[in-house]
Amino acid sequence: MNFRAFRAAHADRRRTRGGRARALAIASLAIGVPVTICGDRGASAGVGRVHASAAELDALHTPDLLLTVRAEDPTRDDARNAIDGKLETAWTGRAGQTQWRWTSLFAHPVHLGLIRAHFGGSPSSGIPTTFRWEALKQGADAQACTPPARESDWSSLAEAGGSSTASVDPAEPSRRSWFVDAEACGLRLVVDRTNAGLPVLREVQAIQSAEDVLRTGQASDDGGYPGFSPSNAIDGSYASRWAGARGKSRWTLRIDLPEPQPIDRVRLVLGFDATSVARPASGRSYAIAWGPIHYSLEVSEDGERFASIATEPLRADGTISPVRRRMVTLTQPRWVRALRLVMSGATGESGLPERLAVPVVREISAYRADDKRPVLAPPWILSINANPSGQSHFTPGGEVCNDAYHAKFLQARFASIVPALRLDDRFARSLGPHGEPLDAPPRSEAGEVLESIEGDDPQLDARWLAESSPAPIAVMSGSNDWDYARETGPDPAQPKRWHWDPLRDARVGGIGQLTGAVRSRVAPFLGFCGGAQLLALLESHSQDRWPTEDDLRVTDRVLHRNDGRPIRGFALPTEVMRAWPTDGRAVRTKVQFVANDPLFADLAGPTRRSTTLAFPELHSDAIRSDAFVPGGPLERFEVVGSSTFCDTDGCTEVPEAFRSRGGGWPVIGTQFHPEQRDFSGAAPGDPPESVRDPYLFLAAAYETLVDAYVNLAR
Repeated sequence: MNFRAFRAAHADRRRTRGGRARALAIASLAIGVPVTICGDRGASAGVGRVHASAAELDALHTPDLLLTVRAEDPTRDDARNAIDGKLETAWTGRAGQTQWRWTSLFAHPVHLGLIRAHFGGSPSSGIPTTFRWEALKQGADAQACTPPARESDWSSLAEAGGSSTASVDPAEPSRRSWFVDAEACGLRLVVDRTNAGLPVLREVQAIQSAEDVLRTGQASDDGGYPGFSPSNAIDGSYASRWAGARGKSRWTLRIDLPEPQPIDRVRLVLGFDATSVARPASGRSYAIAWGPIHYSLEVSEDGERFASIATEPLRADGTISPVRRRMVTLTQPRWVRALRLVMSGATGESGLPERLAVPVVREISAYRADDKRPVLAPPWILSINANPSGQSHFTPGGEVCNDAYHAKFLQARFASIVPALRLDDRFARSLGPHGEPLDAPPRSEAGEVLESIEGDDPQLDARWLAESSPAPIAVMSGSNDWDYARETGPDPAQPKRWHWDPLRDARVGGIGQLTGAVRSRVAPFLGFCGGAQLLALLESHSQDRWPTEDDLRVTDRVLHRNDGRPIRGFALPTEVMRAWPTDGRAVRTKVQFVANDPLFADLAGPTRRSTTLAFPELHSDAIRSDAFVPGGPLERFEVVGSSTFCDTDGCTEVPEAFRSRGGGWPVIGTQFHPEQRDFSGAAPGDPPESVRDPYLFLAAAYETLVDAYVNLAR
């Protein structure tokens, strides 16, 4: 039976969610031109979809959904100030209480995908530090909600935990986001502690996301590893997972639905974790540990006859692309009564195929074609070691430890922003205080939020980033001690120092294959210090291939030494800008920033200061300020922070922070190191809360990326 006939046969089916009956208006769906993936059959990596805007998706701003908003004190009417769309008004907790609650109730159940809040009278007061978000469970009647009768009607959203560092950290981010996955009849904020004063909630959003229809399905397999049930693959939890039985070479994981559903998107999360395998000579390539090698995603209208809609993605050379998180988007919706993943072969812990290995499936989810809401899968961070792998090969512990070294800083710094990183901490546990390798047994949450890859890994290109769903937050690390050059290799006189041409393709040791990814904005990028410089070079690298001699010309157009001289050889000590929290000296770099830019709004605070002496710095090279002028190679970037480097010959402007203009995923770069640590004390002239400036900037950068995740989700 074809789709039209099947739709006609089931035209009387209606599905109600949020109290609004949605007819199966498949014909009116906005289906764009598909982008073909090698190995897919009838699937697309980026089908254009029209979904509701962030404002339309906000349950707190939908009149037919929102029932009431209230605080604990019934005599006050300021609870609604937190949803009036004005930052000038706010709900403030009542004095004299030891716990504060802000509550919203819905008339009908809503599926929450993201909670966003703007807190505080300032970054130094009124911001919750010990708190939780709670969801009101829906009653037996799934079409309507009833008010809570007892405290047990509320359940904590574990993904929305808060930090409790107020006694140490006087300033906290005012904007926060929490990706959740919950059906709720209400949303409640419970605050136990703030960084100072009464809690202040200026604005809150409860953004709805597409609902996974497989949650109501029945999962089965043809043989699983003991203790790993098929239902684990459709429960929405990354930590619980299905694994195939040992001794097999082919496995089938199947989900049957109670009734057929019109499906146009299926999302897969495969493998226990990401790992890396050694490349010849030096370097490591991204791989999937305990993942299927070959697979076919198949659907059936009647539960008996199956058709493949996608197979494992292939690269241009015919090799398998190791995509762990993948969205299969159909060019035309399909009625689905049953879905199955048929797998053959598996990788082991090393990421290489092994005869006795078994595949792991973290999640399978599917979404109705008439569900206009986007899939708000939680973002994940990809730590990119932005150094020549040949140099990393000779560092203590080799490439594995060098890759982990850069990733562990991200885990530590982002853990307060992304709560899931508190458990996904394998990189932080894998290295000792002096970089020595430690035994770090994997946890169930391994790879949920943080993965690592080398910048000169041929797997890392625009296509692989675009095929990942959601696109990762690609973080380019700071750099080791190397010099821009025409050829890559160790310095003959000082073998620990390297020369590197990063604009060459990964196949010859560079990271030039990322040119299209940066220029086309296929994923969000953050770059710190040397990573920011590399983002600037990739933005300026308009061709995939050109003569090697032109690479240094590009470098000279984009970069120079701190003192304004061309980059040639290794820097002299007098050319280095250093202001590091562990130094005993009181050397600081004064950074001037745009106070009203969202990246610096928390730093500016109520006093509207526009300078800070709190950013860690360590570099000999900098991006040229004239590269950002109209007609320059970086004209699509905007400088929002700068400093001055002075020596005996004069002073040079150093762009300290930039952001991309226009659409697509954001690109943000900083010459300073917000991913590292904070100074223990404020510099003379800076307020006490300035010690938190690097962290506040990092949190603001993350919120900027969340804005894009909401707007670009499909």
